[in-house]
Amino acid sequence: MIWSSQYRREEALTALSTKVPLPFDWSPDGKRLLTTVENSDSHRWDIWVMPGIVTGSPLGPEALKITSHPTYDLSQPHYSPDGRWILFQAIREIPKVEASIYVIPANGGHWTLISKSQPWDDKPRWSPDGKKIYFISARGGVFNVWGIRFDPINGQPVGEAFQVTAFKNPNLMIPDKINFVELSLTQDKLVLAVEDRSGSIWVLDNVDR
Repeated sequence: MIWSSQYRREEALTALSTKVPLPFDWSPDGKRLLTTVENSDSHRWDIWVMPGIVTGSPLGPEALKITSHPTYDLSQPHYSPDGRWILFQAIREIPKVEASIYVIPANGGHWTLISKSQPWDDKPRWSPDGKKIYFISARGGVFNVWGIRFDPINGQPVGEAFQVTAFKNPNLMIPDKINFVELSLTQDKLVLAVEDRSGSIWVLDNVDR
């Protein structure tokens, strides 16, 4: 679906289907959608680019598969601000659960590792200038926002990852159910979902009566 801020209504981009692509980002020119699609053969999720206005099948002749993998599900793809790179998450459950972050050229090609699963890295996002990558990581035992510098010319991470947030206890933390968490950035702000979790210990009297 697409929502119009001018007409205040939503319109369907695709027909009803059980295999509708999951959209994650617009191309910088606003003409294409960066999506993930379940592969009917491998049952893995691949990254595709499809036209922003769909007149037929969303995977028609104008759609282009960017990358796929026989053992990884690919998720959270996002274009760099200059449109040269695609940032994404790769998830594997066997032989052990892992979720790592990679970058590839916008037209596909070699995967460059940005952050190895420690033990779960998610929600990768570009900084507005494309020179940093932010993501949520469970390294240290709880989810926090981390960042790493990025060379947009050579497509390589620069230096070590650095911690951005410091959530440590249930009074305020990023939820463990990471599927329901999102991360957004503006020119000077970072927006994400957090929760205030609390619990109590109770003593019951006369339980033997």
